[in-house]
Amino acid sequence: MHKPYRAPREPSNGMGWISRRVVGAIVFAIVSSILGAYAVAKGYISGEPTLSTACGAAILGFSFIVSLAVTTHMKHKAQWKKAWEDYYAYWYPQYYRR
Repeated sequence: MHKPYRAPREPSNGMGWISRRVVGAIVFAIVSSILGAYAVAKGYISGEPTLSTACGAAILGFSFIVSLAVTTHMKHKAQWKKAWEDYYAYWYPQYYRR
């Protein structure tokens, strides 16, 4: 039986969106735990950071912004790398093979 032609799949290079989400969650947890421990040590909050206090909301908001910045940077870096790979593959096909 004849199989229809399929274009070859592009190999996945770099970190995908799942990996970025995992890194974002880890960064969020680390930043919020460090800032939460500092706030508890200084007496700004008692316990863990929650949205019910202004300090806790600020800690969680700052942690979210930092994790978003890290994952956005990772995404832009991967897109930039892919663009350069495509450029070299187009202009120098004899040296760069996929």
